[in-house]
Amino acid sequence: MFAEALLALHITGVVGWGGLTMGGYYVLKSCGGGCYGRYRRLVYLQFASALAVFATGLTLAVVRYGFPKSPLWIHAALGIAMIIGVVELIHLWAAGRGLDRYEKYVRVFIPLWSAGYLAMIYLMVFKPF
Repeated sequence: MFAEALLALHITGVVGWGGLTMGGYYVLKSCGGGCYGRYRRLVYLQFASALAVFATGLTLAVVRYGFPKSPLWIHAALGIAMIIGVVELIHLWAAGRGLDRYEKYVRVFIPLWSAGYLAMIYLMVFKPF
């Protein structure tokens, strides 16, 4: 029962993180600097959601698979999550620096976010190794 509740929280966190990230990006692009203050607050929610995903995922790896003796796909997912975590920290930092700096820093990371997100979904769904 505990593992199922963790899985539900984990999936909810993934949807929340992805939705907040994509939605926030499109809102910021459509209204520019006029809504940047509100967007900056949204970044804190994104970061909290990403932390929840990491915490529930790591806990699931321990509870369900006995991490660190877990399947290789979990180790790959953890590596990707750590890289995305660093990117999220930079995202959080850049959000407090103003719109121009924010766009300069974040634009570089958009492909990495996308690739990491898709790789994580692939690992979680197909568990290839």
